[in-house]
Amino acid sequence: MDFLKQKGPLAREFCNTLIYIVSLVSLKPSSLQRVLTELQWNGMWFFSLAFFAVIFMEMLSDFLLVTDRCTAWKALNGNVSEAEFHNLQQIVLCENQKVSIEKKLASTILLVMMICATAAFVWFTFWYKVLL
Repeated sequence: MDFLKQKGPLAREFCNTLIYIVSLVSLKPSSLQRVLTELQWNGMWFFSLAFFAVIFMEMLSDFLLVTDRCTAWKALNGNVSEAEFHNLQQIVLCENQKVSIEKKLASTILLVMMICATAAFVWFTFWYKVLL
């Protein structure tokens, strides 16, 4: 996986997703419920939701860039010229570095990371609802 060696958005988003999933799993909701008050537990859930929303929107934005969905990307991020859109796309695909990433691979990686982050949030929410 050469993209992990590069300093680009995909490597950063991969690390963010990994940190998010590991932090949710390591919290061990069943043991936290005995220690935390209801207000603290609500805070943990809200923090999980906020972190999920931030990393998911970053990945969605890059997914739209990689898959050439210019209109949808502009709706989320604001209007930019076609040249700026193409430049941002090159940054995501690491085309300015030694090893670039193909669009299909990048879109698949982003899709898998979005699914993993969503599954982790749903899992944590399930425990939140069960234990509350």
